Amino acid sequence: MSDFGDTAAPRSSAHDPADLFAVEPGAHEPLADLAAAAGARLEDTMHAPKPSARRGVAYGFLGVAIGAGVTGTLALSASAGFTRLGPLAIVAAAYLVCFLALTRALRTIPIGIVYAIWSGVGMALIALVGWWLFGQRLGAGEIAGIVLILAGVVVVHLFSDARAT
Repeated sequence: MSDFGDTAAPRSSAHDPADLFAVEPGAHEPLADLAAAAGARLEDTMHAPKPSARRGVAYGFLGVAIGAGVTGTLALSASAGFTRLGPLAIVAAAYLVCFLALTRALRTIPIGIVYAIWSGVGMALIALVGWWLFGQRLGAGEIAGIVLILAGVVVVHLFSDARAT
């Protein structure tokens, strides 16, 4: 018997694989508990829904974020430097919805993809709405730039190997 009160029988010198992973009572119990907890977590993740099943919902949240961001930006323009309270309230509410929806999209879609789509599509929509509602002119270079940004968003999305964690 050792000084530590260990009454377990000494291991045999035979190299039995079952003995290698056997956990005896005593000091090793916390490790056994940790292994059991890790195994349970692994079991849970094996039965979790696949990211592809949630992907449509995530892109829906991204669409909401884009719409709310565009709404907030348009209201920001109408707030006249934060001097009009009605548009200012719309700005605050729209950006709150925008960022809440972005956080939901980020649960499934990688941040690089989310930000590329959100900023690129949002910028293109702001330019189009500015032209349509406010009569702002878009030159050939600006239109070409917007088309290139949208093409870049498509390329990033289609050819990205990024995966959500």
